[in-house]
Amino acid sequence: MSSGKWYTPGSDELEAMHARVREVLREVNALGNVDIPRAGEMLRGILAEGSHVPEWWAPMSIEYGANLSFGEKCFINTGMTIIDCAPITVGARTLFGPNCELITVGHPVQDLEMRRAGWEIAEPITIGESCWFGSRVSVMPGVTIGDRCVIAAGTVVTRDIPDDSLVMGVPGRVVRTLNDGTSPLERDDIDV
Repeated sequence: MSSGKWYTPGSDELEAMHARVREVLREVNALGNVDIPRAGEMLRGILAEGSHVPEWWAPMSIEYGANLSFGEKCFINTGMTIIDCAPITVGARTLFGPNCELITVGHPVQDLEMRRAGWEIAEPITIGESCWFGSRVSVMPGVTIGDRCVIAAGTVVTRDIPDDSLVMGVPGRVVRTLNDGTSPLERDDIDV
């Protein structure tokens, strides 16, 4: 499944993983904004080994969890969808606005017989540290996003993005290189 080769889903092992994750997420989403510590421990049980548990607002949807790893101090706003048929790695201090999507799986476009038979191919997604995703951002299979990027609301990211980029549009394109963090451009009127 996560090898980058075509496969057909639906094995007993994958169905068992789906069932387990659906049950855990049903409880996590019910508890998510009420009993955060308990929901966090339940979420930890489905994430990749070594993953930090992000702060989040329920509900969210995760396909497997075992291929999903977060760095420390990440935040997920409500309505996140994560299809982790291949590994997804999210760097520390990365923030997601409402209704974002991380999608690692694709389907045949040209081959009608493969499409009818339900074939899939999965490619990993890697997201750097200290990124911010506006609402309704979609990240597609095989994409790497560098550190300190800002992805504008509604953007569909279909190709790799270098560090310190402001990305907008469908498909997403780099519209500006961002400040490297050494100049406090937006801090003139606040005390930090």
